[in-house]
Amino acid sequence: MLYHELIVTILLQTDIEASRGYEYLSKVISNAMLHDPQLKELHGQRSLKGYSFCNLYPREADKVYKKGRVYIFHIRSFELDMLLKLKYLLPQLKTGIMAAEIRNFEYRYITQLKSLTPIVATVNNRSWTKDSGLKLLMERIHINALKKYRVFVGEMDEPEQNFIEGIQIINEKPIKIPYKSNSFLGYKLLISVQSDPVSQQLAFAAIGAGLLEKNSIGMGYCICE
Repeated sequence: MLYHELIVTILLQTDIEASRGYEYLSKVISNAMLHDPQLKELHGQRSLKGYSFCNLYPREADKVYKKGRVYIFHIRSFELDMLLKLKYLLPQLKTGIMAAEIRNFEYRYITQLKSLTPIVATVNNRSWTKDSGLKLLMERIHINALKKYRVFVGEMDEPEQNFIEGIQIINEKPIKIPYKSNSFLGYKLLISVQSDPVSQQLAFAAIGAGLLEKNSIGMGYCICE
Protein backbone atom coordinates (compact mmCIF):
# COMPACT_ATOMS: atom_id res chain seq x y z
CA MET A 1 0.00 0.00 0.00
CA LEU A 2 1.42 3.34 -1.12
CA TYR A 3 0.50 6.97 -1.16
CA HIS A 4 2.22 9.48 -3.40
CA GLU A 5 3.25 13.09 -2.98
CA LEU A 6 3.91 15.75 -5.60
CA ILE A 7 6.40 18.30 -4.28
CA VAL A 8 5.95 21.59 -6.13
CA THR A 9 8.34 24.55 -6.16
CA ILE A 10 6.79 27.91 -7.02
CA LEU A 11 8.11 31.43 -7.56
CA LEU A 12 5.26 33.51 -6.21
CA GLN A 13 3.78 36.05 -8.62
CA THR A 14 1.97 38.15 -5.99
CA ASP A 15 1.82 38.76 -2.26
CA ILE A 16 -0.60 36.39 -0.53
CA GLU A 17 -1.89 36.41 3.04
CA ALA A 18 -1.22 33.02 4.63
CA SER A 19 -4.93 32.51 5.34
CA ARG A 20 -5.59 32.94 1.59
CA GLY A 21 -2.88 30.48 0.58
CA TYR A 22 -5.30 27.55 0.54
CA GLU A 23 -7.67 29.32 -1.85
CA TYR A 24 -4.80 30.42 -4.09
CA LEU A 25 -3.28 26.93 -4.34
CA SER A 26 -6.65 25.27 -4.88
CA LYS A 27 -7.19 27.59 -7.87
CA VAL A 28 -3.75 26.72 -9.27
CA ILE A 29 -4.48 22.98 -8.95
CA SER A 30 -8.01 23.35 -10.35
CA ASN A 31 -6.76 25.31 -13.36
CA ALA A 32 -4.27 22.55 -14.13
CA MET A 33 -7.01 19.91 -13.83
CA LEU A 34 -9.13 21.72 -16.41
CA HIS A 35 -6.49 20.94 -19.06
CA ASP A 36 -7.06 17.17 -18.82
CA PRO A 37 -10.43 15.58 -19.70
CA GLN A 38 -10.46 13.06 -16.84
CA LEU A 39 -9.23 15.51 -14.22
CA LYS A 40 -11.70 18.12 -15.48
CA GLU A 41 -14.53 15.62 -15.00
CA LEU A 42 -13.29 14.80 -11.48
CA HIS A 43 -13.04 18.50 -10.65
CA GLY A 44 -16.68 19.01 -11.56
CA GLN A 45 -18.00 16.09 -9.52
CA ARG A 46 -19.48 16.40 -6.03
CA SER A 47 -17.51 13.46 -4.73
CA LEU A 48 -14.27 12.61 -2.96
CA LYS A 49 -11.45 14.18 -4.96
CA GLY A 50 -8.77 11.91 -3.49
CA TYR A 51 -6.07 14.50 -2.81
CA SER A 52 -5.03 17.00 -0.17
CA PHE A 53 -2.31 19.63 -0.04
CA CYS A 54 -0.45 21.78 2.45
CA ASN A 55 -0.01 25.54 2.48
CA LEU A 56 3.12 27.21 1.16
CA TYR A 57 6.31 26.97 3.15
CA PRO A 58 8.58 28.24 4.55
CA ARG A 59 6.12 30.32 6.54
CA GLU A 60 6.58 34.06 6.89
CA ALA A 61 6.72 35.73 10.33
CA ASP A 62 4.21 38.40 9.26
CA LYS A 63 1.90 35.76 7.74
CA VAL A 64 2.24 37.17 4.22
CA TYR A 65 3.88 35.15 1.43
CA LYS A 66 6.00 37.45 -0.70
CA LYS A 67 6.01 38.10 -4.44
CA GLY A 68 9.34 37.05 -5.96
CA ARG A 69 10.20 34.49 -3.26
CA VAL A 70 10.38 30.75 -3.79
CA TYR A 71 8.08 28.45 -1.79
CA ILE A 72 7.14 24.78 -1.76
CA PHE A 73 3.84 22.96 -1.34
CA HIS A 74 2.90 19.28 -1.43
CA ILE A 75 -0.05 17.54 -3.09
CA ARG A 76 -0.77 14.08 -1.71
CA SER A 77 -2.92 11.25 -3.11
CA PHE A 78 -3.28 7.50 -3.51
CA GLU A 79 -3.92 8.19 -7.21
CA LEU A 80 -0.50 8.17 -8.89
CA ASP A 81 -1.97 8.81 -12.33
CA MET A 82 -3.52 12.07 -11.09
CA LEU A 83 -0.22 13.32 -9.69
CA LEU A 84 1.67 12.34 -12.84
CA LYS A 85 -0.74 14.45 -14.86
CA LEU A 86 -0.43 17.38 -12.47
CA LYS A 87 3.36 17.06 -12.59
CA TYR A 88 3.13 17.66 -16.34
CA LEU A 89 0.33 20.25 -16.30
CA LEU A 90 1.30 22.54 -13.42
CA PRO A 91 4.55 23.88 -14.96
CA GLN A 92 2.62 24.85 -18.10
CA LEU A 93 0.51 27.35 -16.18
CA LYS A 94 1.73 30.94 -15.92
CA THR A 95 1.83 30.78 -12.14
CA GLY A 96 5.55 30.55 -11.45
CA ILE A 97 5.77 26.76 -11.05
CA MET A 98 9.48 26.00 -11.30
CA ALA A 99 9.67 22.27 -10.60
CA ALA A 100 7.57 19.27 -9.57
CA GLU A 101 8.81 15.96 -8.18
CA ILE A 102 6.92 12.82 -7.13
CA ARG A 103 7.84 10.74 -4.10
CA ASN A 104 6.25 7.46 -2.97
CA PHE A 105 5.60 6.47 0.64
CA GLU A 106 4.98 2.89 1.80
CA TYR A 107 2.57 1.78 4.49
CA ARG A 108 4.15 1.77 7.93
CA TYR A 109 3.12 1.65 11.57
CA ILE A 110 1.57 4.89 12.80
CA THR A 111 1.59 6.11 16.40
CA GLN A 112 -0.11 9.44 15.84
CA LEU A 113 -1.41 11.84 13.21
CA LYS A 114 -0.84 15.58 13.31
CA SER A 115 -2.81 17.89 11.05
CA LEU A 116 -0.59 20.53 9.46
CA THR A 117 -3.60 22.30 7.98
CA PRO A 118 -6.94 22.77 9.78
CA ILE A 119 -9.56 20.04 9.72
CA VAL A 120 -13.14 20.93 8.83
CA ALA A 121 -16.27 18.93 9.61
CA THR A 122 -19.79 20.06 8.72
CA VAL A 123 -22.46 19.68 11.40
CA ASN A 124 -25.97 20.91 10.58
CA ASN A 125 -24.60 23.02 7.70
CA ARG A 126 -22.04 24.71 9.93
CA SER A 127 -18.40 24.02 10.75
CA TRP A 128 -17.79 21.77 13.76
CA THR A 129 -16.67 23.62 16.89
CA LYS A 130 -15.79 22.45 20.38
CA ASP A 131 -19.41 22.93 21.45
CA SER A 132 -20.37 19.96 19.27
CA GLY A 133 -18.11 17.67 21.33
CA LEU A 134 -15.03 15.55 20.67
CA LYS A 135 -17.05 12.32 20.52
CA LEU A 136 -18.87 13.52 17.42
CA LEU A 137 -15.62 14.69 15.85
CA MET A 138 -13.96 11.32 16.47
CA GLU A 139 -16.93 9.54 14.88
CA ARG A 140 -16.81 11.81 11.82
CA ILE A 141 -13.05 11.29 11.39
CA HIS A 142 -13.42 7.51 11.65
CA ILE A 143 -16.36 7.29 9.21
CA ASN A 144 -14.60 9.57 6.74
CA ALA A 145 -11.36 7.56 6.86
CA LEU A 146 -13.29 4.31 6.33
CA LYS A 147 -15.06 5.79 3.29
CA LYS A 148 -11.76 6.94 1.79
CA TYR A 149 -10.15 3.57 2.41
CA ARG A 150 -12.97 1.82 0.57
CA VAL A 151 -12.85 4.27 -2.36
CA PHE A 152 -9.10 4.63 -2.82
CA VAL A 153 -7.51 1.53 -1.31
CA GLY A 154 -9.85 -1.48 -1.19
CA GLU A 155 -12.70 -3.27 0.55
CA MET A 156 -12.87 -3.36 4.34
CA ASP A 157 -15.40 -4.91 6.70
CA GLU A 158 -17.03 -2.66 9.26
CA PRO A 159 -14.40 -2.05 11.98
CA GLU A 160 -15.19 -3.11 15.54
CA GLN A 161 -13.85 0.11 17.05
CA ASN A 162 -12.88 3.67 16.20
CA PHE A 163 -9.30 3.81 14.96
CA ILE A 164 -8.67 6.84 17.21
CA GLU A 165 -7.28 6.09 20.67
CA GLY A 166 -7.11 9.74 21.77
CA ILE A 167 -7.50 13.20 20.32
CA GLN A 168 -6.14 16.62 21.24
CA ILE A 169 -7.04 20.02 19.81
CA ILE A 170 -3.87 22.05 19.26
CA ASN A 171 -5.39 25.54 18.87
CA GLU A 172 -7.66 27.05 21.52
CA LYS A 173 -9.73 29.15 19.14
CA PRO A 174 -11.05 27.98 15.76
CA ILE A 175 -9.01 28.97 12.72
CA LYS A 176 -10.96 30.99 10.15
CA ILE A 177 -10.21 29.92 6.58
CA PRO A 178 -11.59 32.32 3.95
CA TYR A 179 -12.63 30.74 0.68
CA LYS A 180 -14.30 32.69 -2.13
CA SER A 181 -17.22 34.56 -0.54
CA ASN A 182 -17.47 32.17 2.41
CA SER A 183 -15.27 30.98 5.24
CA PHE A 184 -14.81 27.80 7.27
CA LEU A 185 -13.80 27.22 10.87
CA GLY A 186 -11.14 24.59 11.46
CA TYR A 187 -8.86 23.11 14.09
CA LYS A 188 -5.47 21.46 14.11
CA LEU A 189 -5.40 18.08 15.83
CA LEU A 190 -3.06 15.55 17.37
CA ILE A 191 -4.57 12.06 17.06
CA SER A 192 -3.30 8.93 18.81
CA VAL A 193 -3.94 5.78 16.74
CA GLN A 194 -5.00 2.34 17.95
CA SER A 195 -2.39 -0.38 17.37
CA ASP A 196 -4.57 -3.04 15.70
CA PRO A 197 -4.13 -3.65 11.93
CA VAL A 198 -7.52 -2.23 10.89
CA SER A 199 -6.96 1.01 12.80
CA GLN A 200 -3.51 1.32 11.28
CA GLN A 201 -4.92 0.96 7.78
CA LEU A 202 -7.57 3.62 8.41
CA ALA A 203 -4.94 6.01 9.74
CA PHE A 204 -2.92 5.42 6.58
CA ALA A 205 -6.01 6.24 4.51
CA ALA A 206 -6.33 9.54 6.37
CA ILE A 207 -2.71 10.39 5.56
CA GLY A 208 -3.01 9.51 1.88
CA ALA A 209 -6.36 11.19 1.19
CA GLY A 210 -6.60 13.77 3.99
CA LEU A 211 -8.57 14.06 7.21
CA LEU A 212 -12.28 14.85 7.03
CA GLU A 213 -13.67 17.39 4.54
CA LYS A 214 -12.54 20.15 2.14
CA ASN A 215 -9.29 18.35 1.29
CA SER A 216 -9.29 19.81 -2.22
CA ILE A 217 -8.99 23.31 -0.73
CA GLY A 218 -6.12 22.31 1.55
CA MET A 219 -7.89 21.16 4.69
CA GLY A 220 -6.91 18.01 6.61
CA TYR A 221 -3.36 17.56 5.33
CA CYS A 222 -1.54 15.60 8.02
CA ILE A 223 1.74 13.93 8.90
CA CYS A 224 2.39 10.85 10.98
CA GLU A 225 4.80 9.61 13.62
